Amino acid sequence: MAALTFPEKHQPRYSGFNLDGMLDETLREGAERCPFSVPTRHKIPLVSKILDTGIRDIVYGSGPNDPTHLIDVIYELHSHGKLPPETQFSFIMLLNCHDPIMPQLKNYPEELKKYLTISFGMISYQSGKKLFERTVEILRVWGFDRFRVSLLNNFSAGIDEASYEKITAEIARSLAMEIETVRINDSLGTIYPEDMAILAANLRNHYPNMNFSLHAHNDRGLGLQNALSSLYHGFNIIEGGFAGTGNRSGLPAIEILDLIFRERNITINGELLDQVNVIDAVKMTEKTFLSLPDLYRPVSGHIVHQENMGVANIPSFLGASSGIPYFLNSTGMHDATVQKILLDEGLADAANNPIMIQNIKARLDEILATAYTKKQAAFEQMRNDLVQFYGSDVLYAARVGQYVRELLK
Repeated sequence: MAALTFPEKHQPRYSGFNLDGMLDETLREGAERCPFSVPTRHKIPLVSKILDTGIRDIVYGSGPNDPTHLIDVIYELHSHGKLPPETQFSFIMLLNCHDPIMPQLKNYPEELKKYLTISFGMISYQSGKKLFERTVEILRVWGFDRFRVSLLNNFSAGIDEASYEKITAEIARSLAMEIETVRINDSLGTIYPEDMAILAANLRNHYPNMNFSLHAHNDRGLGLQNALSSLYHGFNIIEGGFAGTGNRSGLPAIEILDLIFRERNITINGELLDQVNVIDAVKMTEKTFLSLPDLYRPVSGHIVHQENMGVANIPSFLGASSGIPYFLNSTGMHDATVQKILLDEGLADAANNPIMIQNIKARLDEILATAYTKKQAAFEQMRNDLVQFYGSDVLYAARVGQYVRELLK
């Protein structure tokens, strides 16, 4: 089958454009990745913080009781004046396990339906019986009118005309149900940016008025690149998670997208996110889903805004230094580094004495060696505790089997 190519006269865009939405998936994907079930009440502060960033479209979940849990979230936020009127929460309706969900939606509070978008996944399931179409019709009768379709894909072999036709066939089913927002899922995280560019360009060319977004898993470390590629070549909605939270290797990190959008003059509904609350949302995401703080994660890492001082500091050499804290370690322990520190501290006599410089370096090395010995012992203890923490109380399949066997005795 022939490979897909760019449409004739296709022109990418790399800066200075506006997106029609950002879809936050921190709550859904973070909950799926976390091995411990986080109660709804502990998620509400994170939801509130995400709304503080300016995001208004949040995927809450896909669990069997998430529609009901979402009722509590909405009422709690509303009661504290923390629910902007344009807020939308999405529930991922997986059609191969939708039966327990439908009674919850049938009895959904009427005043809350305006806040709920239902995003259908696995629409190929029982397609011969038109399960997707029948479910949409039922939900419309019940008063729901906001829908999306999520198309699952295995892009391991790239994009060819056959795989593209499969996507367009499912888009046709979506359009037949008057659903014009489609999420293209890189379900296994295997697509490459060059293929994503061609796919996005063709979909935008064939469907100029539809809303498209990419669900970009990061299994190859390419989630961010694929997400950007989808935008550069025509998609108009971006998806991501704070702290890169997501199933398996994660999703594009919203805090990095926010930085790039600022540099590239890319807006979301004409606006940028609130930078301070973006960083706060990252930290709250880690706390909510019991994740270790990432010290060196771009933009929001706890040490990423510190630099090793001295002549070995490449950003400083290139003129990119800023007002961030600088620390000294053995890598930066050059004579010129110590001399500059002394000069900056007003110790010119010591700075100009070569013997004094060597004595100071020897003393600083002793301080660093003592600190490492102390920190290394403390770290080993923390590391062992963390290994135990993440290895215990996890409900693996074997433990489920063990519990059932005990019940059957």
